[in-house]
Amino acid sequence: MNYFAHLHIAYETNTSWAGNLLGDFPVVVSELPADLHSGWQLHQKVDVMVDEHDASVAFRSMSRAGRRRFSGIVQDIVMDYWLIQNWSRFSPLPLDIFCQTAVQGLLSDVNRCPARLQKMIYSLQQHNWLAELGTRQGVENALHSIMRRWRHGAHLQPFLDELPTVIQQGEAVFLALYPDLLSFVDQEVKKAEVVGHLG
Repeated sequence: MNYFAHLHIAYETNTSWAGNLLGDFPVVVSELPADLHSGWQLHQKVDVMVDEHDASVAFRSMSRAGRRRFSGIVQDIVMDYWLIQNWSRFSPLPLDIFCQTAVQGLLSDVNRCPARLQKMIYSLQQHNWLAELGTRQGVENALHSIMRRWRHGAHLQPFLDELPTVIQQGEAVFLALYPDLLSFVDQEVKKAEVVGHLG
């Protein structure tokens, strides 16, 4: 799952908006405040669950030009696309209201975030591009962003070259995976309430 899904999970579980994004940014975990640490830890659990889910295994095995070892990166972005496309199935909150709420939640913690996440939050404050992740152009922009900052980014070009097919391949994967993921995070939060922390 990418940014949008992790923010939706933060909302659904009433955990830190920023904390649920920190798993994609460099942090000193031992120095995180408790609320950010809980969000960070939930992010890690989500990533493991998604990677191991049968639908993800199937997505990585689908026929395409891009190398299988990099398909998980593309899947995360495509899952955001399909979550936004199916938003009304997973939230009664209008999409624009959710996006505004998410940005305000992130801004409340911006001073406790690492510099790169701060930069992203301020970008959202100015342009609020979250809903654009549910468009083909938004998927392209997200992939280009990774390609610019990642030394192996060139390996994502084949996925871009056949992006309509890759996006379509993700629909059934998302619909099989996301309900299971929401059930999983609900159970994780309930366990955390019993023991007093996400452990």
